[in-house]
Amino acid sequence: MPDLEPPQESPLPLLEQRVASLEAELQASRQDALTLFTEAPVPYLLLTAQGRIQEVNRAASGLLGRSREVLIGRHFSQFLAPESQGSFELLLGQAVQHGLSRRGEAQLLHADGSTFEVLLDLDAEKVDGDFRRFRLVLTDITAYKQAHASLLDTTAAQQEQLAQHSVRIRELNQELEQVMTVFVQQLHQPLTRAMNFLGLARTERTPQEQQQALLHTEQAVQQVFALMASIDRYMQMRSMRVRLRPVDLHSVLKEVRKNAQPAMADRNVQLTFDPLPTLQGDPRALYLVLDEYIANALKFTKEREMARIHLRVKDLETEYHIGVEDNGTGFNMRQKDRLFRLFSRLHSSKVYEGSGVGLITVRRSCLRFGGRVWAEGKVDQGATFWFAWPKQPAIRD
Repeated sequence: MPDLEPPQESPLPLLEQRVASLEAELQASRQDALTLFTEAPVPYLLLTAQGRIQEVNRAASGLLGRSREVLIGRHFSQFLAPESQGSFELLLGQAVQHGLSRRGEAQLLHADGSTFEVLLDLDAEKVDGDFRRFRLVLTDITAYKQAHASLLDTTAAQQEQLAQHSVRIRELNQELEQVMTVFVQQLHQPLTRAMNFLGLARTERTPQEQQQALLHTEQAVQQVFALMASIDRYMQMRSMRVRLRPVDLHSVLKEVRKNAQPAMADRNVQLTFDPLPTLQGDPRALYLVLDEYIANALKFTKEREMARIHLRVKDLETEYHIGVEDNGTGFNMRQKDRLFRLFSRLHSSKVYEGSGVGLITVRRSCLRFGGRVWAEGKVDQGATFWFAWPKQPAIRD
C-alpha cells in the first residue's frame, strides 16, 4: 500500500493571527497617537473643511473653558469674537483652496465671557486628494499683546514728553537769544562812552604812569568790544535762515579777502588756493566759515616774516574736505579737542587776541548742513583747519 501523506495545515489560521497582530499594533498606535494628541501641552483642534470641530485635546478645552463634548461638532467661529470671525473664515478658505500652512491672529471667547488674544496656525491635510481636514494650533498671546500695547502706550507717552521738552527747549533757546542780543546792544553804548572818556583822559599832560594805566584799560575795553562782536556774530548765525543753492567758493573767497585787507596791511602775506569747487549750501554760512578760518590763520602767522596761507581741497565721493593751511604758531595735537569749544583758548590772550567764539561759530555753521570740523597742527610748524561739506547737504536746525 502506498504511504499516505499527513494532511497539510491550512495557512488561513496563520494569516488570521498575523492580521489580528497587525490590527492590535495598529490599535495600539492609534491609542498612542490619541494619547499624545489628548495629553499634548499645546492646544490642538481638528477641523473639517467647513470649520467644524472634529476633535480637541485637553489643552484646547482648557483654553476655551469648555468640555470636549460641548466642542465636538460645533463651528470653531462660534468661539471667536465677532470681529475675528471674518478673518478666520478667510484663513480657512485659503487653506481649503491652497493648502500649506496659514497663520493669523484672533480674539477667542472664553466660557466666562472674557476674550483673549490667540495666534492661529492652520495646517491642511489631504484626504482622497483634497484638503479636507485641518490641524489648528492655538497659542495664547494675550500677555505678549498686553506687553506690546503697554510698550506702545509708554512710547507714545515718551514721544509726547519729548515733543513737550523740544518745544520748551526751543522756547528757552529763543529767550536766550533775545537776552543775549539785547545784552550786547545795551552794553555797546556804555562801552562806547567809556572808550571816549579814556581817549579824552589820556592826553600829553597826563603823567606817564596814568597814561599806561589808561592804555591798559582801553585795551581791556577793546577786548570786550571784540568779544561782543563775536557773540553777536554767533547769535546771528544761530538765528540765520539758510537755504540750499549752488555757491561758488571763488566768489566767497573774493569777499573774504576784501574783509581781510586791514589785517593784511603792512604784512607780507602769500594767500594761495587749489581750484575751488561749487558747493550746495548757503553763501553767508560758507563766508562765515572761510572768514573765521583765514582770520585765524592771519592771527597766528603775525610773527612770521612771510605768512603763507593756502586753501587745500580734497574731492571725496560724498563730500569735500576744505582746509586753511598756515605756517604759523601751530599747536600740540594733544590739545586739539579744546579748539572748537566755546571760550576755549590754546594761547595767551596777551600774545594772540581773540574771544574763543570764532571756531565754535564755524563748527555750529557746518553742523547745520551736516558737515564737521577738525584741525591738524604741530607746535611752531603751522596748522591746517579743515571743514567737511557734504555734496548733498541737509539743513539741520
